[in-house]
Amino acid sequence: MNRAIIIFLIIVFIDGLMKRCNLFELFIDGVKDALTLVKPIFTTLMAFMLFVGLLRSSGTIDVLSSLFQPLIQAIGIPIDVFVLGMLRPISANASLSFLYSIYEVFGVDHPLSLLSTLIQSGSDTTMYVITLYFSSIKMKNTRYALWVGLMMDFLSVLFAIMIYLKMFV
Repeated sequence: MNRAIIIFLIIVFIDGLMKRCNLFELFIDGVKDALTLVKPIFTTLMAFMLFVGLLRSSGTIDVLSSLFQPLIQAIGIPIDVFVLGMLRPISANASLSFLYSIYEVFGVDHPLSLLSTLIQSGSDTTMYVITLYFSSIKMKNTRYALWVGLMMDFLSVLFAIMIYLKMFV
C-alpha cells in the first residue's frame, strides 16, 4: 500500500512538471482549502477527543465493566469483549486497542477473537459520526439519530454474541 501511495505521488509530481505547474503554490492552495473545511468542525472534534481521553483515563470504563462483570461472566464472555462493545460507539482507537489486547491474549483464530472482530466490524463509532457530521452542517438537534445509532450498535453487539454462542459454545 505504501508503494502505491509513493508511485501515485511520483506520477502526480511528474505530471505537474510536464504541465509546468507551480507545484508548491498549488500545494499551499490545497492546504488553505482544507483549513476552511476543518475550521467549522475543529472545536467540536477537539471537545469530543477530550471527552474520550477523560473517559479512558478517569476509570469510568473500569467501573462500568466491574458493574456488568457478573452478567458477562455468566454468559462466558471475557470482560474485555464487553468493554470493546461498550467503547466501539464512542471511539474507534480505544476499541481497537482492546481488540489488539484480545488478539494478544487469545490469538487471532480463537473464537473470542472472532467475536471481537465481529463486534469491531459490525458496529460503528456512532458518537464520533454524529459529532462530526452534525457539527459540520451546524445542526444542534440530532433528533433520533443518536438513539437509533446507539440501538443499532447494541443490536450488532447482541447479534455478534448470539452468533458466537450458537457457533462456538
